Amino acid sequence: MAEGENESSKPTEQCRKLRSLNNDISTYVRFKNRCDRIATLFWLNFKGDLVRYSVLKKDEFIDMNTYVTHPWCAREIVTNDRLEIDKQPVYQPTEGENGIYRLAYIDIPVYSLRERCKQVIWKSFPDIDPETLDIPRVLTMELGTKKTVSYTDYQGFHQT
Repeated sequence: MAEGENESSKPTEQCRKLRSLNNDISTYVRFKNRCDRIATLFWLNFKGDLVRYSVLKKDEFIDMNTYVTHPWCAREIVTNDRLEIDKQPVYQPTEGENGIYRLAYIDIPVYSLRERCKQVIWKSFPDIDPETLDIPRVLTMELGTKKTVSYTDYQGFHQT
């Protein structure tokens, strides 16, 4: 148990952090980026922290020897926008044949209109004060918080 943590402050089973569980069943995955964005591939380690494994341009791939209980995620390298692996925000490998790589595609998800608006504004006006834009107040407030790339921030991977 971490310092200052007691039994009652432990997270419940439902909100427990995503993480790798064990090294019991090995599997083989070929992660291939088929979107126009540069993807950063992350493994979620045993503590639930993101570990950067690879940067993949369009049509590039990496072969990984991994395990069934090891989750993987992808983000766009510049904007930190969430990408999907096999249509999932978090890819959970499945058991396969020994030595045969299962293909897992990295793609752009269908973003909500709100999220897509924020992406376009961040890209088009990176240094503008959101208060000066004629946009809905909720976007102004959300744009006021600059996006930062953090290799320990896994929360965005829970989005649908």
